[in-house]
Amino acid sequence: MNGSADLKQAYGGIDRFRIIAALFIVGIHTYPLASINGVANFYLIHVLGRVAVPFFLMVTGYFLLPRYLVENEDDIQPLVKFIKKTGIIYVLATLLYLPISIYAGYYSGGDLFVTILRNIIFDGTFYHLWYLPASIIGVLMVFALRRVFSLPMTFGITVLLYIVGLFGDNYFGVISGIPLIRNVYDIGFEFFSFTRNGLFYAPVFLCMGGMAKSKKLGKISVNSVGLVVSLSLMVFEGYMLQRNYFSRHSSMYIALLPCMFFLFNLLLIQRARGSVLLRNVSMWVFILHPLFIIVVRGLARGVGLTHLLVENSVVHFFAVCVLSVGGSVFCAVVYARYKGRIYE
Repeated sequence: MNGSADLKQAYGGIDRFRIIAALFIVGIHTYPLASINGVANFYLIHVLGRVAVPFFLMVTGYFLLPRYLVENEDDIQPLVKFIKKTGIIYVLATLLYLPISIYAGYYSGGDLFVTILRNIIFDGTFYHLWYLPASIIGVLMVFALRRVFSLPMTFGITVLLYIVGLFGDNYFGVISGIPLIRNVYDIGFEFFSFTRNGLFYAPVFLCMGGMAKSKKLGKISVNSVGLVVSLSLMVFEGYMLQRNYFSRHSSMYIALLPCMFFLFNLLLIQRARGSVLLRNVSMWVFILHPLFIIVVRGLARGVGLTHLLVENSVVHFFAVCVLSVGGSVFCAVVYARYKGRIYE
């Protein structure tokens, strides 16, 4: 989208939430409440924090996919541009983390060629980078489905894929005792470690974001109540899943779908000025925060403050956030000035 369009549409609500979502992602990898209360940390990170990644997927869908989902355009240049840009980011981030990922054993064990392919296509070349290939695969899937099916059918298929993914994620315990179904999922896990990927997880949120531009947003009060109710249901869902030991992973909830619907509506209703700076900062936080986790841990050992900077999860989280945001602001400002602008 060009600058004037962004300013006119005033996507400030989305741009501000990008930072919150980025910090949630930092929290997912640092467990900010773990040393205080494990249960509180679970609900903060493994339940409420799960809105972060779907939010970014919906943003991508909102700005990229309406032309294909609703308007059914044939011009694939925006699609190619997105894939090229995301691919470049993925390659550069992979090179940045390659020494660390090799040291951490990301390419050890089993057939090396298969492991490399699995990491590149599904699992990510480092633990947070799975999102990049997932967004590319998800976008291509939604695009391909819409070329064949109607919009309602396309959305229905992405929901069905999400349901399939649920049973390889939070609801794995439901099917783990059924040999035939369990075997099917085990075959899938030979190709990917999680169903939280571009096949089962990303398409539905990309599709939801793409459809959001062509529908009425509704009233703030209705969306607020919907968000509170769906979040409450997701908390209860998390409680039941945890209590019954169903989860293989904890990214995919049933209530996450309505939760994201109402949350995204509320963000779109906010008519505030958009900011390219905030968009770039959130991107850099996503890319760089694992590096700053390593930096904080290294500094803590070097100055003998591991008990404070690492073992105290709250301090550890804030230390990583401060360095990640500071480093990201620096990178974003340099990048924006290189491009000749900071705000649109």
